[in-house]
Amino acid sequence: MPGIVNFRDFGGMPSRFGGRVRSDRLYRSGAPHHASATEIDRLIDLSFALIGDLRYRGERDQEPSPWPADHAELVLVHDGGPDLEAPHMAPLRAGTLDETISDRLYEELYRALPFDPHYQPLLARVLTRLSEVDGRALIHCTAGKDRTGMVVALIQHALGVSRDDIMADFMRSSREPGLMAMAPGLVETVRAHHGWELPLPLAEHLLDVRPSYLAAFLDEIVARAGSLDAYLDAVGLDAAARERLRDRLLEP
Repeated sequence: MPGIVNFRDFGGMPSRFGGRVRSDRLYRSGAPHHASATEIDRLIDLSFALIGDLRYRGERDQEPSPWPADHAELVLVHDGGPDLEAPHMAPLRAGTLDETISDRLYEELYRALPFDPHYQPLLARVLTRLSEVDGRALIHCTAGKDRTGMVVALIQHALGVSRDDIMADFMRSSREPGLMAMAPGLVETVRAHHGWELPLPLAEHLLDVRPSYLAAFLDEIVARAGSLDAYLDAVGLDAAARERLRDRLLEP
């Protein structure tokens, strides 16, 4: 679906509990606000039981999702104010951003997000709801790579996917064609709104991912919570809920 960047099934990987994660149950993507009418129909036909929209409220207000009214109860959203924004936005506006600063800011974001007072409740709601519902689930943010990648990693860990396989799946977002196609538009937006020429390679860098980003996320959780399982316990996806999740989403 070319109108939805980074849309893909994130099932299919082996689990340490035996079998594999079911395909055609877990999906991830960027925001669907540019989807065509045909693509929206295809999304609706997937009959999602859960949609985790990880965007800030300001992002949702600026680019509303095209879900019909009867999908409202399926969508879980961030409760933060419209003034919240991604950490690279301030240096992007100021014209002080480069690749080194970008990587540092992304790694800081990945370390902070699982303990953020706005995001942690959303993560808890998404993960616990996922253990309770039947049917397909969609996890998305704006580009479907950072916030989405973090939540997907937690789901995959709960299902018994190894860290190496989680990292490999995360890196499928690297240089994803739909994301790279957004780079010229980002250059134009920065020129129009902030008055400086963002180099195209830097725009592509901002739209890319690095293994160090997800490593920062996973390592910070272990450092602060003791383990990934202890973190999942703390946000409500305890051992019993993880077992229910595996019963539903693993296959021989």
